[in-house]
Amino acid sequence: MSAALESLWRLAYPEQCVLCGELLELGQRHLCPPCREGLPWVGEHTCPRCGIAVARDAATQGGCAACRGQRLAFRRAVAPFLYEGKVRDLLLEFKLGRRASLAYVLGGLLCDYLASGGVSQAVDLVVPVPLHWWRRTGRGFNQATLLALEIGSRFGLPVAQRLLWRCRATRSQTSFAGLGRHANVRNAFAVRARRNGSIATRLWARLSRQPDLLARRVLLVDDIFTTGSTVNECARTLREAGAAEVVVATVAHTR
Repeated sequence: MSAALESLWRLAYPEQCVLCGELLELGQRHLCPPCREGLPWVGEHTCPRCGIAVARDAATQGGCAACRGQRLAFRRAVAPFLYEGKVRDLLLEFKLGRRASLAYVLGGLLCDYLASGGVSQAVDLVVPVPLHWWRRTGRGFNQATLLALEIGSRFGLPVAQRLLWRCRATRSQTSFAGLGRHANVRNAFAVRARRNGSIATRLWARLSRQPDLLARRVLLVDDIFTTGSTVNECARTLREAGAAEVVVATVAHTR
């Protein structure tokens, strides 16, 4: 939209801050400057592996105290926010309140962060963490897919919405702690790939135009990073199917 048309549109339909309701000026999107600055940003210093906020120089290339020594299938994880305050409210409203329109707001904030860190230039393919079909039917959408589509649209990256699928239902990760989370999602995901699996799987992948995963650099997208069990299992599945590497991007990090 040209600047002139945008000005006319904003005069007719003024946009408000999604948090405080303040009218936004031309060029501002979703949030007014005070609300944007007041969000719980993760900060300048983060772990180079799992992405959690750390004190200056607290993390080495081997990771922070939380992830050091763990076998991670993804190369790194990034998230712009801590899962607290207004970001927590927005994510809960987005997912549990079924406000799919918030994908535009949260996805935009995530895209800004990915662009500032150069992550968007270092990947070839965007893959959302899948929901089991039963849960997706109940909610009406997969929040990770909507975020992935925002990223794909912003950076011109292909989004493989159905490449990774949840092949068995699992209980909510909130029901578990520690190693129980890993066990809950173990072997819960599969790849509809053109180069592996059964004949039926390979045929379905070709007919549905699923991209070839071989040697692709994947951006795996979800809404919240908690312990990393789910994204790590997804990354392991993608790597075993031929992905060169996996980077995880979420809106918020709980730790």
